[in-house]
Amino acid sequence: AHRPGENRPALTAKMVDVSRVLNTFWFIFFSLSVIADLNLVPGLSGVLRAVAKRGKDDGASTGQKQTPWWLRLTVPHGWFTHFYVVGVLWNAAALFHSLVECAWAGSDPSVVGAAAASCLFQAHVTRRLYESAFVSIHRKGGRMHLVGYLLGIFYYLCVPLTIAHPLARASIVGSIAEMYRRGGWNRLRWLLAPLDPNKLAAAVDGAVFIPRLVFTAGGRSGAGALISGFCVVGGVYAWAVGNTHQHRYHRTLASLRRGGDASIRKKDRKKDPAAKEYGVPRGGWFEYVSCPHYAAEVLLYCGLCLVVCGSGFGGGGRVL
Repeated sequence: AHRPGENRPALTAKMVDVSRVLNTFWFIFFSLSVIADLNLVPGLSGVLRAVAKRGKDDGASTGQKQTPWWLRLTVPHGWFTHFYVVGVLWNAAALFHSLVECAWAGSDPSVVGAAAASCLFQAHVTRRLYESAFVSIHRKGGRMHLVGYLLGIFYYLCVPLTIAHPLARASIVGSIAEMYRRGGWNRLRWLLAPLDPNKLAAAVDGAVFIPRLVFTAGGRSGAGALISGFCVVGGVYAWAVGNTHQHRYHRTLASLRRGGDASIRKKDRKKDPAAKEYGVPRGGWFEYVSCPHYAAEVLLYCGLCLVVCGSGFGGGGRVL
């Protein structure tokens, strides 16, 4: 299934090119993460951990006098909010293209499942933008490395494309290429093209397929429909639980930094003067894992994977 009038070989080439870039990025990202975490390459692992630190272990706070020049390439920790600004705007564009593709290929559950996952991710990054701007408290003078900052920006450019169906990816890349082929004010007009009533109507038509996927068989049949339904419903549930708990624990951590639990802060201060800016959170998942907000993020991303990967079972479509 593809847009009427779309050149099939050109569409396939776009899909392959984008997939190669994304696969390369995630392979490098995963490999470097494992190398840093397991200290597989001692010299390189130390460098990777150094550039990944954010705000807490900079040279000023640890008393380190001779900081290598490459560690001084930092930006304010408050710029963390930029990640979610990029995520909200870029995923909104990807979501729009995904919904339009649903209007053309709504009979393919894999296309609709990818659009559903894009909707969930849009809600997630919008919440994180709100938290980063109005809930989280960034330590005054906290810094993060420039490489880590750029990696974060690129991460939130890649995730929406990774979630999107290959048809939507090709549509996005094609739109960007067309925009750059135009000159002057025509670029702005092309950028505002999604505001065209016909395209908005197509996106609305495509959105109708999403609840059908979640609450009905939605083009699936046989045993695959049962597997797909379990993956989609289970994925949405895992996403909802992960988002709810992550928001809860971010608010808990922010309240401790504000001094929301004075008794804990006073007790910690007596044991360790360095704990003057933090308290020890209690309750909920804090009793079972050290970083429940990260555990919740893992859970919600697993939910997204279930929705995207499981939606194609039983529909004869692509299983991403």
